[in-house]
Amino acid sequence: MSHVTGNDGLSNNRRPTDSAGASKMATDASHRHLVLLAWPLFAVMWLVFPIASVVDMLGTGLTPVRLLAFLASMVAYVSVYLWLVLRYPFRGELSPPERRVHVALLVTLAALALYLEVAFGSGIPYQFMFVVIAAAVTLPTLPAASAVVTIMALTSGIYALRSGWDALSSTWESAVAPFAIVGFSMIIVNRLVLTVRELRAAREEITRLAVAEERLRFARDLHDLLGHSLSSITLKSELAGRLLPVAPDKAAAEVRDIEGVARNALREVREAVAGYRQPTLDEELASAQQILEAAGIACQIERSVGVLPNDVDAVLAWTVREGTTNVIRHSHAKHCEICLMQESEEIHAEISDDGVGFSSPSDETNVNGSGLSGLAERVAASSGKFEAKTPSGGGFSLRVSLPL
Repeated sequence: MSHVTGNDGLSNNRRPTDSAGASKMATDASHRHLVLLAWPLFAVMWLVFPIASVVDMLGTGLTPVRLLAFLASMVAYVSVYLWLVLRYPFRGELSPPERRVHVALLVTLAALALYLEVAFGSGIPYQFMFVVIAAAVTLPTLPAASAVVTIMALTSGIYALRSGWDALSSTWESAVAPFAIVGFSMIIVNRLVLTVRELRAAREEITRLAVAEERLRFARDLHDLLGHSLSSITLKSELAGRLLPVAPDKAAAEVRDIEGVARNALREVREAVAGYRQPTLDEELASAQQILEAAGIACQIERSVGVLPNDVDAVLAWTVREGTTNVIRHSHAKHCEICLMQESEEIHAEISDDGVGFSSPSDETNVNGSGLSGLAERVAASSGKFEAKTPSGGGFSLRVSLPL
């Protein structure tokens, strides 16, 4: 049975992952919908107490004028409360216009609660409970805590004036404690919701940065892979074209080399797509020797380092590949030297040639080529040092230093 490695095979391999990702997204969306519905239900649930107050007041025998004033005040009170807790909860920082409206609504709610308690209330002033809830979920933490403490002091004073200080001291658990429990509990809920939102935003930003970093890595790898391979194919094609009339056998050998380079490039691109490709220094040195000689550039390689850690070996392999590609493409050199050495706890790789060097002095401070800039990023990621310059004697020198 043949093994499918084309687009169909890739899509088949990805289907379980995509299905799991879609399932997770659907679960997250359902959780968000539940959260969005939970708060309005919680806020509306508290309207049971104003409704009970209206029912009780209808049985007290108020005059029509006072009953109308009470009902109008209660409607305004509930409307302002709903406006606050459905429009401004868990918002964090508000814009100046919204902040002014928000503060005005809180003051209006507190004034209506005070009017209802003074004009129609008796016993513990529970109308202020709605002010506590609105302040706790719409204000930042410190202002909300200050508002809760202030309302606790106000309601304690009203209750003491109505029933006496002895009643306050003997029933504080029902007169004061509910305001503190509800108020500070809502502050904690507000803080938790804002924290979850911040964490979700941070996670989305991390995901975005990870995708951007992966795109950059992929673009850098493809440039390094295809740039080197296509340069080799171009050189060997030109050489085969020159040899074809005079030496068909040698031209055929070059064509076979071109086929080998193309197949190797295809394999490396597939491995890069799969995320497993990592060049080795030995392979790149051998390839550099071959491609430079095919381009008519004498190559001298000096290596005085032994076995290296995989990450250092990979960066040095990329250095040799990119340096060799630049020599072939841009230098018009006759001679190239690749030197690898170790000094203390550092590994140095230097690729120098006797070509034309930089086209202008400003190029030495602006490495504009995407290959060299990509190599500089690799070196920086490994805490190394990157240097590309034209020596005083001419030519071009690329030097990379990496810590062991």
